[in-house]
Amino acid sequence: MASPTQAPLAYPIKDAAAAVGLSVPTLEQAIKDEKLTARYSGRKRLILAAELNAWLETLPYSREER
Repeated sequence: MASPTQAPLAYPIKDAAAAVGLSVPTLEQAIKDEKLTARYSGRKRLILAAELNAWLETLPYSREER
């Protein structure tokens, strides 16, 4: 388990969604659209923190930029 001062290296999808303030379906759609990469440990789907940050950097600054 991560210490209080160390951020996790990866998140289950529910925790990834909570970490960025978006819904699980939003992240699932990004995965489906191949904009966000999920990895698997057995059946558990994980999002690397670095992947999540990189995906966030690609989001538009305003709604009009979609």
